[in-house]
Amino acid sequence: MNIKKVTALSLSTVIAGGLLAGCSSTDKPAATETAKTATGTPAAASKDPVKLTFWFPGADKANDEYFNNAAREFEKLHPNVTIETTVLPSAAEDIDTKLNSAKLSGTMPDIFSAYLAFMGTRGAKGDFAPLDAYIDKWDQKADIMDSALNAGKYQNKTLGLGFFPAPEILTYRKDYFQEAGLDPNKPPANWDELASYAEKLTKRDANGNVTRAGFDIPLTSADVFVEPFLRQNGAKLIDEAQSVPDLNDAKAVDGLKYLVELNNKKVSIPYNYQKKDEIPFVSGKSAMSFLQTSGISNLIKNNPDLKDKLGFAPVLQKETKVGFNGYRLFTIGNASKHKDESFEFIKFMMSNEQVWKRYKDLKIPVVKKSLGKQFTDEDPAFNSVLLDYVNNGKGKPVVPWLALYNKYIIQSYEEAISKKKTPEQALKDAQENLQNELKNIAK
Repeated sequence: MNIKKVTALSLSTVIAGGLLAGCSSTDKPAATETAKTATGTPAAASKDPVKLTFWFPGADKANDEYFNNAAREFEKLHPNVTIETTVLPSAAEDIDTKLNSAKLSGTMPDIFSAYLAFMGTRGAKGDFAPLDAYIDKWDQKADIMDSALNAGKYQNKTLGLGFFPAPEILTYRKDYFQEAGLDPNKPPANWDELASYAEKLTKRDANGNVTRAGFDIPLTSADVFVEPFLRQNGAKLIDEAQSVPDLNDAKAVDGLKYLVELNNKKVSIPYNYQKKDEIPFVSGKSAMSFLQTSGISNLIKNNPDLKDKLGFAPVLQKETKVGFNGYRLFTIGNASKHKDESFEFIKFMMSNEQVWKRYKDLKIPVVKKSLGKQFTDEDPAFNSVLLDYVNNGKGKPVVPWLALYNKYIIQSYEEAISKKKTPEQALKDAQENLQNELKNIAK
């Protein structure tokens, strides 16, 4: 097994978007502390000069300007520190290539904005420094949302601090709900309601062909879609503490059965989950769908009339309440000679002022508990749901063999949804094949 290919595949298939088109307002948060109190007293000018390197994935102009400007603001508060910023490509495989080169040349960054997928693949290589000792002494630790604190844990060590949640939200058309006799202000809250609503919302022609889906159920590349349903039913999928797969337990099988049975009711239009521009909901051909926040923003931008027609459902609940929520995280390079100063920068970036500025400029959801009310007050209907996904969401498993896991969770779903195999057989085969590949890697 080519481990480099495994890593590249994992990074190219698991990154969840979440960056919305930003607005320029920089309102101060009500519960703000100043940058100085968030990071401590600025360093005295007599201290030895320190140069930090900070790498972050590029996106649009607003994203890149925000991170570059934040580095300059930090420098003003810490006159002995300079920060050299590097805007990386947005594609995870390109970032991985650059990190590999940097590791060989001894030029790994001090601070790195990492996709969640990197936490297992590069965490297993020892590329990131544990942050637990710093976080435990930090007076803002209790104010950080649990999902942000826990997202970057690998082998019981915190290797990254989440700052950029990227949930996928169940979005629905209020006008279609009204057409079907459903209350547009009461979206489905559980599996039974989702199935019932999907059937009522589906429109078919005289031959029984679906002309407007009740609920988008993808046929391919659907790992991010299927994972929350299996977890909602109580499935682990992976025991991350032991780093072993657990794909075919009874909870996972029953979760996959639910999706197969719902699909068999012909309430959807087939599509590829990775091709976001082909999602039936985007073209008005579906009543309910899971969308990235960036997709919701673009939908409204391209068709402003939809703004009042879109509704947002809180996280679905079965045995547990869990949705999909990816993350980007601040990490410190294990080879960094300036870990103390690097964590000072992370503290600055996690201050209320900077967290709120990221929301106002980039529409990144807040990860500070003290900003929760102000965040929901800004846009109650949408932001309250966003926080529900941030608080009750989970992203990809943090394991070094993520690519293999993705391969088999996708394969088992596609085999079951297309009726090539029963859910039991599809997950049984996936578990066995994944275990065999892991044994080969270990040899």
